Amino acid sequence: MSRRPLLTALLVLVCLCGVPWPSAWARKGPAVPPPKVVTIGVVEAPPFVIKDEHGHFVGIAMDLWRDVARDLGLEWKEREYDLEGLLAGLEKGTVDVGVSALSITPDREAVMDFSQPFYYTGLGIAVPAKERVGIVRHMLRTLFSSHVLFYILSLLALLLAVGTLVWAIERKRNPGNFRPGKRGIGDGLWWSAVTMTSVGYGDSTPKTLFGRAVALIWMFASVALLASFTAGITTSLTVASMNIGQVHDQDDLHKVRTGVMRDSSGQTELTAAHIGVVPYETATLGLKALAAGSIDAFVFDEPMLHYYALKDFPGRIKILPGFFDPQLYGFAFPRQSPLRKTVNVAMLRRMEDREYRMKVFGSYLGKGAVH
Repeated sequence: MSRRPLLTALLVLVCLCGVPWPSAWARKGPAVPPPKVVTIGVVEAPPFVIKDEHGHFVGIAMDLWRDVARDLGLEWKEREYDLEGLLAGLEKGTVDVGVSALSITPDREAVMDFSQPFYYTGLGIAVPAKERVGIVRHMLRTLFSSHVLFYILSLLALLLAVGTLVWAIERKRNPGNFRPGKRGIGDGLWWSAVTMTSVGYGDSTPKTLFGRAVALIWMFASVALLASFTAGITTSLTVASMNIGQVHDQDDLHKVRTGVMRDSSGQTELTAAHIGVVPYETATLGLKALAAGSIDAFVFDEPMLHYYALKDFPGRIKILPGFFDPQLYGFAFPRQSPLRKTVNVAMLRRMEDREYRMKVFGSYLGKGAVH
């Protein structure tokens, strides 16, 4: 039997059944799924996430995420939240990545995952950039303060009372030393003052028995009163001299007027340490009070202090070196997110480059704040 009719029949059967040729199988290949669009949740937290006048988000965390996403070839869209909403979205899995100044804490780690930290920080202390007054002027202000004036006026009142008492006793028997009328009261005031200071010029002396008894009591009382007055003035001047440039670190906060942002971690930390604080509704209000001299120090997250010092208060406030109550910032992911590993690798490669860190962090915080 000839094979040609058989092959012809087979070809006709293949065409009728629509079976593709092997070459067509090779050209088609497996279906490739379209790239997934990653949803990132952002919370405005300058300088890590800043919303500019056009509604675009920039900042340290946003710039870092943008570069990491570009390295990984990720398409993404952003959605703005408040902090509670973002954490809830990450826990439910409706947000793929959380981008902000997100502290890595045990409670958060229990319900979500975090990237490697990209910033190590804590609470910083801002103080005035320059002393408001020099030491001489500061001392003069202390000498004429209400506290010292109270001491002086109290002493003058006591001198006048004792002098008037002695004048009332001596004015009839001793008119040569304690003259009648207003002049005599002045003589009594003069006598009580020179007796208290142990000068004793001798130009006015009591001659009656009762007057001398009062004088003897006043002499002994004057020793204690003068010592107390001197100690009070000396203490005020000493405290004033210590308070010039008084804040050097966290241990000095208990003796000065310290501002914090209301309900912040700074308020919680200082209150737990039994340090009195002045709360402000925003960091900007607190820093304005610091620059104006209403408070002596302001405690807030260190990178935020650097940002505000550079942007809004150049030359008016300075940030003390170091920080306390340390915190780590990172990107947040839902539990078991497949993105976490790849984002970590790309981010660590970026962070290894010191020039890159100086560029991203230094542009918002100043070169001195880059760790």
